[in-house]
Amino acid sequence: MVSTREALIEHGALLFARHGVTGVTTRELHEAVGARNESALHYHFGGRDGLVLEILRQHLDAIEARRARLLASIAAEDRQGDLRALVHALAAPMAEDLGTSLGRAHLRLVAQLSHPSLAFEPPFQVTDAPAGTAVVRWLHDALAGLPAPVRTERLALLRDQLISLFGLRAKLIDDAGDVHSDTRLFVSNLVDVLVAGLSADPSGDTLSVSAPTPRHGSRPRGHVRKVG
Repeated sequence: MVSTREALIEHGALLFARHGVTGVTTRELHEAVGARNESALHYHFGGRDGLVLEILRQHLDAIEARRARLLASIAAEDRQGDLRALVHALAAPMAEDLGTSLGRAHLRLVAQLSHPSLAFEPPFQVTDAPAGTAVVRWLHDALAGLPAPVRTERLALLRDQLISLFGLRAKLIDDAGDVHSDTRLFVSNLVDVLVAGLSADPSGDTLSVSAPTPRHGSRPRGHVRKVG
């Protein structure tokens, strides 16, 4: 038998994904799980925000566990510099959630709540995720030929694309059913596109704007000031 706590986590994810966190009332949550005690949410999670955090924590922990297995294979096969293997290790654990309504709810909720600014902080610092952090560190090394500002922007885009596109795909499956449920093709093609974007040669325009701007009054490197 499912406990009230577990029911709140499951039904909360489904409701939040469809209506947004602020679009779901405490009463609706209690009614969804058949809770007689209307203080159940506060008792188990301290309120709606606590429930949301627990849903995200469980989701991210599951993703991390799946990713750790892929990470072990990459390390065992010495493919730390393989861009496609690394991007696949980020995408494939998320793709598993497309197969269930609850998993899709998790993907949609993450897409709603993940702030773009997190892309510019240390890799995926939403929860303790050593596997995810290791993959992103290897990506940094694999893209070492790019100027640092360009590499930073591309990895930020990679994160945003993964989160938003999986959220959109989950919604598409929820709305249209099996018409768009070929997960293997979606993931393989997505990885192709993301790898192509990461590895593309920067244009002259991009290189020109990525170069550091000299500070006012500074001299070009190599200039020797004459004395006397």
